[in-house]
Amino acid sequence: CYNGGQCAQAYYSPQLFICQCHQGFSGKQCEIDTEVKCYRDAGVTYRGTWSMTESGTECLNWNSNGLMDRMYSGRREDAAELGLGNHNYCRNPDNDSQPWCHVLKGNQLTWEYCNVPTCSTCGLRQHRVPQYRIKGGSYADIAAHPWQAAIFVKYRRAPGEHFLCGGILISSCWVLSAAHCFEEGFSTNQLKIVLGRTSRATPEENEQKFQVKNYTVHQRFDSENFNNDIALLQLNSDTEDCAIETDTVRAACLPTPELQLPDWTECEISGYGKNEEFSPFYSEHLKEGHVRLFPASRCTTRHLDNRTVTENMLCAGDTRHLDDACKGDSGGPLVCMKDDRMYLIGIISWGIGCGRKDIPGVYTNVNRYLDWI
Repeated sequence: CYNGGQCAQAYYSPQLFICQCHQGFSGKQCEIDTEVKCYRDAGVTYRGTWSMTESGTECLNWNSNGLMDRMYSGRREDAAELGLGNHNYCRNPDNDSQPWCHVLKGNQLTWEYCNVPTCSTCGLRQHRVPQYRIKGGSYADIAAHPWQAAIFVKYRRAPGEHFLCGGILISSCWVLSAAHCFEEGFSTNQLKIVLGRTSRATPEENEQKFQVKNYTVHQRFDSENFNNDIALLQLNSDTEDCAIETDTVRAACLPTPELQLPDWTECEISGYGKNEEFSPFYSEHLKEGHVRLFPASRCTTRHLDNRTVTENMLCAGDTRHLDDACKGDSGGPLVCMKDDRMYLIGIISWGIGCGRKDIPGVYTNVNRYLDWI
């Protein structure tokens, strides 16, 4: 019995054994997952109940008589291991690129790929390698922060492209950033977004570049106190998809409305901003920092030089190495881990200086904008 099913002697026939399945599984050997709605990787382990192909044709039962002479049918000795049997659900028994099934087209027996949805891989990343610490953070590789975007602008009077702000990829065609980055009212053709780049000003072989189709700054953004400091940019693409998922380009997960993280949870920030508060230069290299979520009681006007703090903001800071966001990191991610995925909790917004003791950085609280997004 698969999936933790219990093997039991049949009451009515002692030489017969049956599998008693846990909730969410069915089939003679509990091999069918009735609750899974998507497949991972190429779907070799997919055991769900999707039975429709990309053309809208219903799949044939793997035990159909017409499939007796086919390589893959429910009558193979290893059928159960491959997920085949007396059903018509999409499977990938031969290590193809995605699940498929046999179909009848006219009177012709053939096969087609299925349109089973792929599972979200948001917030997943490669195994981390230890980073060398530098003041105000550590150098980082983009594969550790594959949702990090770099936003560049072409000024009308200055030649070339200039680094503007960070951003966060949240799905194939959408990037979040901070509203205050766009106060000058740039036109879309002045903006460019780069994904998959470790060195701020050095193009890389596998990076992905996009023009901006349009962008929206929060209609109630207040440029004096940075309330509602959030903007959403749509990537321009000729196809339905924009960013192609790779090890160095991947979306961060948006939080669910009920996601609550405890005070002092350790989270991460990343960006290409300044290494020092008074440095004239942005960092040449992507950097990361580790900060903790401050309790609301430590995120008040009193703690932040009498500046306005609203409920749309949250505070995070480093209690050890004084990691902090700095000028140029704006619009970048504050991500926290939950269930092995990185969730976008905040957008780098503002602060008093950089990395000052006992003064946290201030972030746009993404959870308050899920409907807006």
